Amino acid sequence: MSEELLNVLPKLANGKILVVGDLIFDEYIWSKVNRISPEAPVPVADVVSTMCVPGGAGNVACNIKALGGEVYLVGVIGKDKAGEELLEKLKKLDIGIQGIIVDGNRPTTLKSRIIAHHQHVVRVDRETKVPIDKNLCEKVSRLSEKVMDKVDAVLISDYAKGLMIPELTSRIIALAKKYRKIVSVDPKGSNYSKYRKATIITPNRKEAEIATGIPINNEDDLLRAGYKLLRETEARYILITRGEKGMSLFQKDCSPIHIPSVVSEVYDITGAGDTVVAALTLALACGVRIEKAIEIANWAAGVVVRKVGTATVTSEELEEFIRFYRIPRTDQKIKSIDQIKKLVNKLRKEGKKIVFTNGCFDLLHVGHIKYLQQAKSLGDTLIVGVNTDNSVKKIKGSKRPLIPEKERAQLVAAIEGVDYVVLFSETTPEKIISIIKPDIHVKGGDYKTKNLPEKKIVESYGGKVIVDNKIKEKSTTSLINLILKRFSDNA
Repeated sequence: MSEELLNVLPKLANGKILVVGDLIFDEYIWSKVNRISPEAPVPVADVVSTMCVPGGAGNVACNIKALGGEVYLVGVIGKDKAGEELLEKLKKLDIGIQGIIVDGNRPTTLKSRIIAHHQHVVRVDRETKVPIDKNLCEKVSRLSEKVMDKVDAVLISDYAKGLMIPELTSRIIALAKKYRKIVSVDPKGSNYSKYRKATIITPNRKEAEIATGIPINNEDDLLRAGYKLLRETEARYILITRGEKGMSLFQKDCSPIHIPSVVSEVYDITGAGDTVVAALTLALACGVRIEKAIEIANWAAGVVVRKVGTATVTSEELEEFIRFYRIPRTDQKIKSIDQIKKLVNKLRKEGKKIVFTNGCFDLLHVGHIKYLQQAKSLGDTLIVGVNTDNSVKKIKGSKRPLIPEKERAQLVAAIEGVDYVVLFSETTPEKIISIIKPDIHVKGGDYKTKNLPEKKIVESYGGKVIVDNKIKEKSTTSLINLILKRFSDNA
């Protein structure tokens, strides 16, 4: 199941989403508190640094972009400093701002959070919640329709800041239906009639309680609330997100589907709903079935709550997170050629000393283990190339290998000190070495460095070749011969 989920992730780059909603500028003021004010019994926050990021519909757009999708953003900001800075942030993130209207009659929503020693002390909001006028409604509607034929789905991000009035919300959904687009809604308030006929609506538990008037204290309450929303909105799906209790999907004439939350350290839930609806919509837009799309959204939320502040999750982070929690540790170490390319680039940027060695590793023995441990001691990261079955046959003969390539890779990965394993199909390692370009290439066996065919390529980029002949005293061939002799003697 995990591999199936991982295979879906690259598809997210094909999605094109129109995001319409309330744009917010989130400011984080990082500070230290060491004293109480003499003016009042309140802490004095000494500012250390500030960070500003797009919030609300802007954060939704950033999450879609981070996951590889293409996003068209439509919203309204004020003619003020916060609005100017928000536009600059979006441009730097390569998110188009052509659909953003600057209106001098309303301020850009600005949320300033003061954080001291990783604790949220206070939030200061500067905003208006006055509903937009008819003129702005028409502009937003026209800008949305302008790109409707270019996108795969429409996402409405409603933060109840005055943009998504019933008239505009209903109009956007009707337009999407006209163009046969998926419509997802991250809702607010108690009036869900304006979301009528949306494909999926994603309230959290508290929002579902407000919308239905049903306090959700147990599973019966949850069922009543979920199916009530489904009936009243005529949506295809209702997804109630429930924090540490996971998510619950409701659809007509079906039993609810409950998805448990991902085991994760929670540092900050700010913006987690944005991540959920962004990942969910992007997955649905790319043809992923609903159950799998929710699973992707659930894992994405698991990543983002580990970050402090309004944050996004990249497809690479999502893949790494899923692999860490769902794939055995040994399998996590086994990488494809393309994955190894990315890894070594990252390792070099981190200043890691890379060591590479290779072999067939058919019937592991103590010589292999000592040899790999010695190789690891020469640097920071040890990458081991394992010959594929076909290349082993060419090297050792048609009766080898005894152990299939996947199992040999898993056995090598299980050895302490081995960081990554990569299968390669050539009989000699020159090609894989040219990809990895290790700082040190270790060769095991009775070789002379000057006679190694890979010596030239290693030294061409400034690498070093080391021969470790301890392994020659133990070999798979001698082990096989010993087994054959003993069993033959007993026959």
